[in-house]
Amino acid sequence: WWPVILYMFYLMSVVCDDYLLPAVDAISARFHIPDDVAGATLVAFACNGPELLTNSCSIYLNDESVGIGTIVGSAIFNVLVITGCCPLVAPKNSLKVNPAFFLRDAGFSAISILLLWWALPIVDLLKASTLLGFSALYAFVVAKSETWFGGHHYDGTESLADGIITSPSAIARQVSAEPDLSSPFLGEKNNQNQPPRQAWKQVLLSPGGVLLWLTIPNVKLQPRRYFSSFFMSMAWLSLTAYIVCIGSNRINVLWQIPKSFLGLTLVAVGTSWPNLLASVVTARQGRGEMAVSNALGSNVQNVFFVLAFPIFISVLTRGNYTSDSTEILSSVLWMGATLAVVVLLISVASFGMRAWTGSIFLALYCAYLVHVSYSELLT
Repeated sequence: WWPVILYMFYLMSVVCDDYLLPAVDAISARFHIPDDVAGATLVAFACNGPELLTNSCSIYLNDESVGIGTIVGSAIFNVLVITGCCPLVAPKNSLKVNPAFFLRDAGFSAISILLLWWALPIVDLLKASTLLGFSALYAFVVAKSETWFGGHHYDGTESLADGIITSPSAIARQVSAEPDLSSPFLGEKNNQNQPPRQAWKQVLLSPGGVLLWLTIPNVKLQPRRYFSSFFMSMAWLSLTAYIVCIGSNRINVLWQIPKSFLGLTLVAVGTSWPNLLASVVTARQGRGEMAVSNALGSNVQNVFFVLAFPIFISVLTRGNYTSDSTEILSSVLWMGATLAVVVLLISVASFGMRAWTGSIFLALYCAYLVHVSYSELLT
């Protein structure tokens, strides 16, 4: 199952780089959505599809340790690994973030952690409704942020994906009369000059890429189908993440690795992989606001919608929801501690991220993995 899981990670990277981010770029240009709003809503919502599917399945299959564990593990991965990698891949190893937008996302992320601690381990209708209600509140605040706090207005001239212009009309002007046989589904951005025979050879070696090309509209070739591309990308990310979950279940059976540990590590990384890829692409272009808003916004939506919505439905249909995993409560404390460290270091660095801050964040994530592994050995 390990090769299957690795191949799913590869397909996620192709979906994010070739389809999802160009679609988000086109939507942002069409509706004049600022970078931080797009990162905290569109990108975060699409990349959270895997967590929503995983959590819904685990809740209704009475496997809480994987579902909530995936949310908690993904939150720690997003805060430490995504914000850690972004400055390392950014131009000059440095990123600047808007203080107001960063504190907005960090504040809501802190509130989500406090409410999650308050809600667990027994979630009734009041607690589930409160979590779900904060999802609407966060969306409203994000939508009004530019009006309240100011900030840069998206002008449709920046690009999320290499070689893709954001404006749909500009995309149409860039499309040549001859169809591009390679870039729509192979994830290769500089292969337009490859001979057709070599391109088709790569096609044959990438059956998953062919399926993506056949099922997801490419906004470079079909500039008006950005919504179709967005939702099909989300569906593919959910499917690949679900296969990762199936693989982790088989690993649990064959290797006797506890499910709670897999939920906090392998499944969490697998479902957060699209978030990492999306943030890395934007960070490479120096767009720190979208990269960081995607990481923190994903955490907020993970708790207030991805976790709360299936639990809310479960409470309505089956009564109070109970989670009995003590390791998850311990990890919630890790969520709060890691968020505090990230906010402190970025604030000290004048709301910028440097290579040294990224290295500290990645080292903290390694320490978290050691803690989880040690805890499992003790139990």
